[in-house]
Amino acid sequence: MKERILITGYSGSLAKEVVKLLKNKYELFFLTTNQSKVNKKNIFFWDPSTNKIDKDCLKKCQHIIHLSGYSILKRWSKKNKKLMYQSRVEASKMIFEKCKEFSLKPKTFISASAMGIYPENVEGEILEESVAGSSWLSKMASDWENAAENFKKIKCRVVIMRISLLMDKNSGILKYNIISTKLGLAGIIGSSSQIINWIHINDAARFIVQALKNKKYIGTYNLATDNPLTQKKFIQIIKNNIFKYAIVIKMPFQFLKLLAGERSKILKFGKKKLNVDRLLKLDFKYNYSSFKDVFNETNQ
Repeated sequence: MKERILITGYSGSLAKEVVKLLKNKYELFFLTTNQSKVNKKNIFFWDPSTNKIDKDCLKKCQHIIHLSGYSILKRWSKKNKKLMYQSRVEASKMIFEKCKEFSLKPKTFISASAMGIYPENVEGEILEESVAGSSWLSKMASDWENAAENFKKIKCRVVIMRISLLMDKNSGILKYNIISTKLGLAGIIGSSSQIINWIHINDAARFIVQALKNKKYIGTYNLATDNPLTQKKFIQIIKNNIFKYAIVIKMPFQFLKLLAGERSKILKFGKKKLNVDRLLKLDFKYNYSSFKDVFNETNQ
């Protein structure tokens, strides 16, 4: 009999990639805030803002993968910040409380988090034990992880992923850079020597699959490749693979801040490098270790 997994963040790009890898091996259940997608069979409604959840989604659930999160690329208005927090932190708390209420004890709770937990301006190598930042984004990530840690109270194995920049040619920052480069413009924001810590979406999904199977996966992990790149190299590789005659435009970070406001911090990469020794000690193998691999169709 197949084990049952509950996945939040049903419509997100990472969740979709995870589903591709799990759909034939597990019984998958999903939570969505979109009533029109609910079928009461394997897709159930929830609303973290009002503490509503269909308890049927939790029945006989052996594993929970918590990937929900209102996009931080949205404008950082007071209303949107509240939605971002509720969909991550309050959502996790609610699932935990419902597990306690219904006397449910899942084996595994895997939660997304973000490298945004670390200070913005820190330089050098960053370990999982490194100090958290004090920005709004860092505090939200800290609360997010603390909410996940609650599951230890019901003897559940907890795995937390501090996800770096997800690379996928069909979504996120890479998609928009590819579109821009095709049009003949390649943009560098701030210093070209800023370090981009990244991981391909397929490798992030594979980490989740392995974390389900392998009980040695426990605690917090910096989820990135062991091969970060500078912003200059990032643009060069995109140009070489998309349109080598594209013009590189350098944009001062202050200009981006003027356009995007506080959320511009997401693209202020700085010069920190995520240490991934903890991940590598698990013998995790990347399909996309080099950024060049992302454009190698034989690896798709």
